[in-house]
Amino acid sequence: MKQFITLMSLGALLLVSCNAPKKEAIATDKASQGKNVKIEFTGTDNVIPKNAKLKVNLYGVPANMADVPATLIAEKEYSQEKIPFTIELPVPNNPESLIKPEVKKGDPVKYYVTINWDSDGNGVEDKGDIVIDYDKKFPTIDINQDHQQIFLKVSK
Repeated sequence: MKQFITLMSLGALLLVSCNAPKKEAIATDKASQGKNVKIEFTGTDNVIPKNAKLKVNLYGVPANMADVPATLIAEKEYSQEKIPFTIELPVPNNPESLIKPEVKKGDPVKYYVTINWDSDGNGVEDKGDIVIDYDKKFPTIDINQDHQQIFLKVSK
């Protein structure tokens, strides 16, 4: 019985140590973060969202390939209570290295953003929620440019 308790204690200790965050991993994560891209979200609709929480996603895709899925590069949640607003979206170092299919050095890459926002607070993203206005402009982002503008509207 004593051996069983000793083995159980040892097993619990190993399990806890495996799940503990490693300081090196945290330092590496911070080192892998590149810069922030400043994005202004604006629109013609004068809407005050009931639900302020939204998620912004940054995708990358090889510019010289057709019909390939985009790769999620970064995502971050924000809280916004009015439009227009400006965010700073963190972009990792060497984001092109994350893109699949692999992008060769020097090949062109397109980046764009999407939003997920149940702005009317009814539990689903549907009619009446704030969305990107693709009719005005596709939400392409130049990750090397200081300031970008994305247009929003209320979905109908």
